[in-house]
Order: sequence, then C-alpha cells, then structure tokens
Amino acid sequence: MDQLVDSQWLARHVDSLGSDAIAATLAEMITSGRVAKGARLPTVRDFASSLGTSASTVAAAWSTLRAKGLIETRRRGGTVALGAVADQEAFGLAPRQWLDSVDVAWASIDLSRGSADPALQPDLAPALNAGLRVNHLHAAEKEHMVEALRIAVAPTWPCAPQRWTTAGGGTEGMLLALQAATRPGDRIAIEEPTSPRLLGLLELLKVEAIPVACDSEGPLAESLKSVLKQKPTALLYQLRAQMPTGSALSPARRDELAQLLEHYPEVVILEDDHMGTVSTSAAHSMSEKLPDRSLLVRAYCRAFGVDLRTSILGGSSRIIQSIEDYRSDRVAMTSRIFQGALAFLLTDPLVVATLERARISYAHRRHILAQALIDHGFDINEGTGLTLWVPVADETAAIVNLASQGVVLGSGSHCFVSKGHAPHLRVAISRLPDDINRIKELADLIAKGVNRPRRENFD
Repeated sequence: MDQLVDSQWLARHVDSLGSDAIAATLAEMITSGRVAKGARLPTVRDFASSLGTSASTVAAAWSTLRAKGLIETRRRGGTVALGAVADQEAFGLAPRQWLDSVDVAWASIDLSRGSADPALQPDLAPALNAGLRVNHLHAAEKEHMVEALRIAVAPTWPCAPQRWTTAGGGTEGMLLALQAATRPGDRIAIEEPTSPRLLGLLELLKVEAIPVACDSEGPLAESLKSVLKQKPTALLYQLRAQMPTGSALSPARRDELAQLLEHYPEVVILEDDHMGTVSTSAAHSMSEKLPDRSLLVRAYCRAFGVDLRTSILGGSSRIIQSIEDYRSDRVAMTSRIFQGALAFLLTDPLVVATLERARISYAHRRHILAQALIDHGFDINEGTGLTLWVPVADETAAIVNLASQGVVLGSGSHCFVSKGHAPHLRVAISRLPDDINRIKELADLIAKGVNRPRRENFD
C-alpha cells in the first residue's frame, strides 16, 4: 500500500500560503526524495485545513505540480508523488518563473486571480526614461505629486478633485485612505460580495465590515439606509469593474446614494478604482456630489504592470492632507521617477493605443466565456471586470473537481462578510487565450465539473 503523507507534517514545511509557494515547496520535497515516489498526498480539503488556507489555493498548487509532471491524481488512489522529473533544473527558478515555464494549458493559466495579462501591457523603458527627466529630481523636499502627472491625469478624472496625491500600488493607496478615515474598532459599510483584498485590509486595520447588498449598478440605497443605522465611519465600494461581479456604479445609483448620504455628514466615502484606465466602463464618482468627504483611489497595475508602483488619490482635501501628513512623518514619498513615468504612459499615443487593445482583448475574452457559460445554463452577468461570478451548487466540490482537470478557479466564499450566502466561483478572464474555441473548451470543462443551480433558482 502506498505511503500516506501526513497532512500536518507536510503543512509544517510550508513557509508561505500562496499557491506558487506551496507548489515550489512540494516540488523541492518531491525532487529531493523527502516525499517518496509513490507516496499518497493528503486530499485538497485536508491539506487546506492543515495549512489554514482555502481549498482553491491548494488546488492551484496541485494543478501546477500536475502540469510539471511531479504528481498525478488517480481515480481510486488519490493524488500521488511521481518523483523527480528530467528537467529538475527548472526548479532553480523562482516560483513565478517556474510557473511561467509550464507549457500553455489550463493547468498553467491563472484563472483564480484577476491579474493583468503582461502581453497586453506597454514597454516601460520609454516611460522610465521620461521619468528620469522629471523636474526637481534628487531634490530633498517631498513632492507628493509632480506637476507633469497632475496635468496628465486631470483629463482622465471624473471631476476636478479638491486635491491630489500619490501612493505606491493601489493596495497601498487604499490602505492609506482607510487609515485616514477609520480607527481600530470602527465600523465600515462595504458592498457585498466584494474583493478579498479589501476585506483583508479591513481585517489588518481591525475595522469591522458591515455588508451592503449590491446589484449590477452598485450598492443598493435601501440596504445602505439600513446599515447607516449602525453608525459606520465610512462607505467603501468599487467604482467599476467590481471584483467579483464586474458591476459598475451607475450615475442614477450614485445620485441616489449621494442623496441618502447627505443626511449622514459624518460618513466618509472611499472609492476603489482598481482596474483604472484599462476599464471599459465610465467612472461615476461620488466626488461629483459630495466632494468634501469623498476620495477616489485609482490603481494602474492592471494597465501598466505591477512594477510601476504608483496609484493616484483624488478628492477631499481634508482626507488627503491627513494621508500626506502620515506619509511625511514616515519619510515616505512616491518616487518622482515613477510619477514622471506614469505621466508619460497616460499621454503617449502608442501607450494609449496599447491600452485600447487591452480593453478590446479583455472584453472579447470576457464576452466569449460569459456567453459560453450562459449557453450551458449558468446565470451569468457579464459585467466589465476581469472576473466572472459563477453560481454553483457546492463551491468546494466544484473547486476540487475542476482542479483534477487542471482548471483552478477562485473561491467565492472569500468575497463575503456575512454567512449563508449562495456558493459561487470566481473565474478570471484576464489570462485567457483569444482563441474562441479554446475559451469554449474551458466553458465545457466548467460545466462538466460543477453541479450548478439553474436559472429558475435565481428568479
């Protein structure tokens, strides 16, 4: 009988809970012989429980190892280690490089996170060269937003804010906004479902999340009205390309919410624009209605790459002053070089054309997969984001079943504050191939791998 690897023992050897890190650790243990050839690995559920992470994260790691030929899942024998592979030198690479070296197949395409497709992002060399020519380079004085960037970004903003500033990536920008608007123990109203990234920030800051129901046009006014009775300090929502549903705040809903919030002047409004300029939907900001207490945080990682760590914050002068005071006390400032590079990227004609190509490609991939899933009987709202929100009957069973086919999807349960929600999967469309038949092939696999509620269950 094959040796069964103890789940707790294996978990003690994993230092990081990302799927890439889990896969890299297991790869080293298998290729070194610490996990013997033929040894049976714990189930996805058991190992996820031992690690304290989600089944989808472990399923992603298993899928990577399977694609590399290190493990295989047998119908009756579970998942077993296959021992070292011929190209062990590949495991000298960093985990991300290793994952990128896998042959193109569903097992090697990230369908669980809505990260951008690098092939649709511009070359940063000209932008960084432009950043090196920014004014006041090497000056000791802090410059939270250089004039060139202010001029470049103004035409792209929903309305003229009271003040601008910059931060690192979008997550840092939102973290700074939340720190300025809340204190530990405060309550914050947040749309539900929402991005696990935002829920993680609230947990980090020890702020209590109060869910507000939403639909394809944004947070529902009636739900927010009820939540406001609990005296939240702020309202946090995604302005467009909402993660995970793909919804966008409509002008009518913005006006309805603004009218309600006029009666609650103490509530700060924080808007997350994580997809930024690569989004196909317009940004209808609350700053147009309640400028004294609204702040929009726009990220550019999905447009220009994660290495250009610069986000822009525009809105309430009071909130931004608080953010800049906080950063100045910690001797922090966004690099003038990065600010100048972003100014170039927002105005260069070739980059603007690249952004348009990215919008078209994402919209194409999203539409083809959404329509194919609808044809299979799923109740799908296509939306405008980088993920599709797919209802299923059993979330964990669907994740495990699909992982055995090399399809690793995101868990919907991580997007909720409340309990008892309908089970869903998150399907990232950003890394899909442009080939229509391949995308339809994925829809076929998803349809076969889940027990799904039919449309009549949602009427």
